[in-house]
Amino acid sequence: MLGKQFQLRKINFSIKHAVSRFFISFVLSFLIAYVPSYEALSSEACSMLFILSFSAFLWMTGAIPSFAVSFLIIALEILLLGYPDLNFDSNSKEWLYYLKPWSSPLIFLFLAGFILAIAASKTKLDLWLAKKVLFFFGNSPNNILTGLMLTTFVLSMFISNTATAAMMMTMLVPILKNMKESNPFQKGIILAVVVAANLGGMGTIIGTPPNAIAVGILGDNAPSFLEWMIMALPPGILILLILRWVILKKYTSTEKIINIDKIKKIPHYDDSTTDFSKIPTIPSWKKSLVILVFIITILLWLTGPLHLVPTTVVALFPIVIFTIFGIITSDDIKEIRWDVIILIIGGLALGSGVVKTGLDEWLGLQINLQNLNLFLIVCLFSMIVIWVSNFMSNTAATNIMLPLIVALVSSMGESIVSYVVISVALCASCAMVLPVSTPPNAIAFSTGKLNAKDFMFIGLVAAIVGPVFILSLLSFYA
Repeated sequence: MLGKQFQLRKINFSIKHAVSRFFISFVLSFLIAYVPSYEALSSEACSMLFILSFSAFLWMTGAIPSFAVSFLIIALEILLLGYPDLNFDSNSKEWLYYLKPWSSPLIFLFLAGFILAIAASKTKLDLWLAKKVLFFFGNSPNNILTGLMLTTFVLSMFISNTATAAMMMTMLVPILKNMKESNPFQKGIILAVVVAANLGGMGTIIGTPPNAIAVGILGDNAPSFLEWMIMALPPGILILLILRWVILKKYTSTEKIINIDKIKKIPHYDDSTTDFSKIPTIPSWKKSLVILVFIITILLWLTGPLHLVPTTVVALFPIVIFTIFGIITSDDIKEIRWDVIILIIGGLALGSGVVKTGLDEWLGLQINLQNLNLFLIVCLFSMIVIWVSNFMSNTAATNIMLPLIVALVSSMGESIVSYVVISVALCASCAMVLPVSTPPNAIAFSTGKLNAKDFMFIGLVAAIVGPVFILSLLSFYA
């Protein structure tokens, strides 16, 4: 009974704490948007400033779940902007504009990414690929690290970094058991998976939510699937190589050879290789079909300029095929990270509201960046998004930052806007200083092999090296 009372008190305290943060966020946003007398700022733009400030404070304080903030953004936009002066008798259809983010092509693109990830996981295709790569590279520490990082990086381009990190940690268990406890390389290979999972998402539009938010905000000026890869992969690979070198130097193995044979016992097999009495077998044709659909989907995305089929239409291909052949079921649909998709929708809604109300133009006039060095401007924004992303979701951080960035640099030209937005979105993937900075960090920390100092070291290196390569290489496209 005493335990139940204690739990109830804890719940009441947490609720009160959340309510107080929500109320403080509301008051601060109201004071920012409505109390000062802003020149040349319409009432709709003031309302949008309130919505922007309110959502930013809620994401930063965590007063309510991140996805709930997205719902609140759209509700406030409909209420304050969809019905001018709160006149609900006006029969205005303006409010429909603020529901458009729900039908954004990006949502279906990201949905296809989740579907591909679920199919790969159900058929154990991800484990099969990881094992093939590891045995190809061999059992020396340097080669093991290379194989782990390469596999994790590639998988994270098309599968969520959380799912990839969790799967790779399964691979690491037998490797760690075959190493001496005193071998610092144990920490090294775990950090290698974390780094590769975080950086791999940079490579494609569907790799991580900040990429999708950037593409959504850029609209018609956004790069295609292939163009994004051409811009994002070179800095991502260079950062990965630098961090690989750092990990090998700091966590040098005391063993020249590491036995990886026990990895064979991790079940990925289908009915064409072996039978299990307790573990259900996976029909080999399902794995083959998933491989084929993966290849066709990615090739169609990459060759979009040739066949002109929109990437969104291509995204429907794996969804339809997998459901027809029973690889994806209704239960699997429930496993999709709908909270992430809703969070992306919230970012798109913020961006469209800022543009429609003219708040972007007003914000751009308040801070004159014309006479400042462009590289320094992007460096500042990138460092801010990395710093903020270490303490909150990088998706929420880019949701806050990108509409503001577009507003401040919109007068510099479309190519400059694209350069800044894409650079900042990519830099968000370099935030990994704390154990809680990203899901892969948290998964790695749960192994008990790492401490906060390990994340701090590799995170600071990524935060310094990452923006340098990203901004330098992307400047060729500006």
